[in-house]
Amino acid sequence: MSTVPTIFWFNLHPFVFPVVKNNNVLLLNTKNMNASIFNQKEPCARLIERLLEPASFGVLEFTSDSYEYSAYKDYIDKICDLDMGVLTRAQPQMKRPAVLTPYLVRMHSTTRYDLPKPGSNITLVINDDCSQDCSLCSEYFTQFKCCTRSDGETVMDPQLVKDLFQDISGAESFIINVCGGNITLHPQLQEIITTLSESSINCRYHIHYKNCLTGLIKMIKPQETVVIMDFPVDNQADFIFLKDYTHNFIVKSPDDLETCRQYVQDNKIDNFYISIVDDGLHTAFLKEHVFILQDHLACGCSFLSFNERLRIVNNHYYYRTFILPNGDVFGSFETPAVANMYRNPISFIKDTINLFHKEQWEKSWDNIVCSNCLFKYICPLLSRCDFPHPLFPTNMEGHESNMEGHE
Repeated sequence: MSTVPTIFWFNLHPFVFPVVKNNNVLLLNTKNMNASIFNQKEPCARLIERLLEPASFGVLEFTSDSYEYSAYKDYIDKICDLDMGVLTRAQPQMKRPAVLTPYLVRMHSTTRYDLPKPGSNITLVINDDCSQDCSLCSEYFTQFKCCTRSDGETVMDPQLVKDLFQDISGAESFIINVCGGNITLHPQLQEIITTLSESSINCRYHIHYKNCLTGLIKMIKPQETVVIMDFPVDNQADFIFLKDYTHNFIVKSPDDLETCRQYVQDNKIDNFYISIVDDGLHTAFLKEHVFILQDHLACGCSFLSFNERLRIVNNHYYYRTFILPNGDVFGSFETPAVANMYRNPISFIKDTINLFHKEQWEKSWDNIVCSNCLFKYICPLLSRCDFPHPLFPTNMEGHESNMEGHE
């Protein structure tokens, strides 16, 4: 009688930050700031690459008789011995582990020469109106880039967008996110799209899936469209998943995460990322399963509040500027508006918002933990770009001599 193969699940702890470059792997433990590097270890690099693929949802499944398990077993054991990961033997009725890595959300690393620049990421909220009544609408908008419904029918003047565009058109690494309300209800949306399309500035248009049920608006290019989806998904959501659309899934609970994983698998969605929302009901789950949301970290991010770290996870914190339909300019929705595009000269707005960003940065990072940190040049908390690739070209040179290497 043949023996039934054993099923194993492998995942990194949520407080571990993994980096892959070529055949090198770096694992940083933010609980104690210990790190390990596997230099020129191709099997280990391929193992972590597979783990960081969005479709894996942070967990790899192996059977005991598989070639992959044999090829990776030694490295899995080493990673577990270092308390960087866990290998779980699946049992009947046992739930699959749930871990959200920095690569499933919008976090990623920078390099020494790619540090954030004040004001380099702007979110334009071009209108208030929306026919939907999402129960967590206001929480969504303050925690990640999302549409939001507000009282009133204010719309952003396309001339404001043109004036802004003229001022930033020569800037490098600039990103503009366009949100609503329901942006399709803006009466001059086409004019705004035309203005923003006349440059090399990266633009993304964010729209909730419930406003796409009659088909995504054809005036926006698919590769510039972000479809926001929360769970449970409305049964009417029968629009076609096209490969060039980006899907932004919202996860609040363990059930959401498992539903999201199954939804991605069933619909064969390749281009997606996850935003984390704290609704107050599942905070413990988020702290246990999402990178840097744990308590008692040795990393400098422990000096920041849970809400601030949540926004960092969603790439919604450092150097973000928000402009509402009435022209109010914010650096954070936890603080008052710093200026108004209709009432203040652009030079005053730039100086004021840049000062806000500078003070926020210094408040967060002016501590000995960060200034002396070995990993400050590859820290995922420094992220500023919105279009990460899971295997970014990270500058690991100069770090190996100070960390534990593994043969």
